[in-house]
Amino acid sequence: MPLALIVKFVTALMAGPFGKLIEAHVKDAELRRKIEAELQVQMLAELGKEAALGQAVVLAEVQSEHWLTRSWRPLLMMTLLGFLVLVGLVLPVADLIAGYPVPFNPRWSALPEGFWQFLSVGVGGYIGGRSVEKIIQKAPLPGPRRKA
Repeated sequence: MPLALIVKFVTALMAGPFGKLIEAHVKDAELRRKIEAELQVQMLAELGKEAALGQAVVLAEVQSEHWLTRSWRPLLMMTLLGFLVLVGLVLPVADLIAGYPVPFNPRWSALPEGFWQFLSVGVGGYIGGRSVEKIIQKAPLPGPRRKA
């Protein structure tokens, strides 16, 4: 997830359910602000760790010596792109040239029930992961800067 989206998510949680829970049990306003601030810092740190672990997995795959480990994500995307080109471009053009619908009967019913949902989540994760990877490479995460 992009850092801005993570910050919005944490802020929404603090303004919503977590903030109400803290407000209900902590009466001192100053203590409540300190707890909320510390909770936000801890949540952002944990989400940052998860993002770093995800990045480490992707980097390990990219740097692997095995061809299939390095290439499975691009191969998946090229396969899906090929399917979309077939169904969205090749078959309609074939229908126009032939003058009638070309018989194309894939066995969609043979696929498990949650297949398309799983596929959309997986592809969305791939695209999001690649975006995060590029963002992290270009802009380091904010934090205290050390003097060299």
